[in-house]
Amino acid sequence: MKRKCETCTHYNCFINKYCSDEWKPIITYNKTTTDYPTGATIFSEGEPVTGIYEIYAGKIKIVSSYGNGKERIVSFATKEQILGYHGLGGKMIYPVKAVALEESQVTFIPIDIFYKAVKANPDMALYLVKFFADQLKASETRMKLFVVMTALEKVAHALLTIVNSFGFDNQDETMLAFTPSRKDIANLSGTTYETVIRVLAEFEKTGIIKPEGKMIRVLNLSFLKDICEKYSF
Repeated sequence: MKRKCETCTHYNCFINKYCSDEWKPIITYNKTTTDYPTGATIFSEGEPVTGIYEIYAGKIKIVSSYGNGKERIVSFATKEQILGYHGLGGKMIYPVKAVALEESQVTFIPIDIFYKAVKANPDMALYLVKFFADQLKASETRMKLFVVMTALEKVAHALLTIVNSFGFDNQDETMLAFTPSRKDIANLSGTTYETVIRVLAEFEKTGIIKPEGKMIRVLNLSFLKDICEKYSF
């Protein structure tokens, strides 16, 4: 049975917050929801844009390729967040790909329905303009400042990005709700795997974090914030 936007309890979803009651049934009728296993690709770089995605459950990484088949994680996303907006405008081609970090459920809204909904809902249009502008500014800032950041600062920023993206465990206020692989942390921070292992060991020695298996406990969040504050991410 298709989940209805009219009765959805995901109150931070952009459809739920900014779409009129008249339009929610239309989106419900046209949308499709798919379950993705860990590691599955939701959409690939270079594919034509066919719609917009909204995460109902799970965690996703957004990846961009550059030179010689290398890839870089540009951001993370989780429930109630939008995917696929990077490809809007111009040639309507996705410049990034989205990959499930865990079992995820993602809703797809066809592009024609999405555009009609935006035109018919001024509050949604205004929200999306601000959202896209914020994402663009954040991306440009990261590109500029990563050139001057030290390895320690880059790893600290990666950890803070994980905190801001996924938060902490509901039952444990210092344990990350989700810890990406060390390889993904290196990818996100723009450093090597070996550098991440070294910096994490330094953070552990100074009481900033405490690795527990594959998970990471953040003991001094203020330290990470202080490091990244001067870069205004």
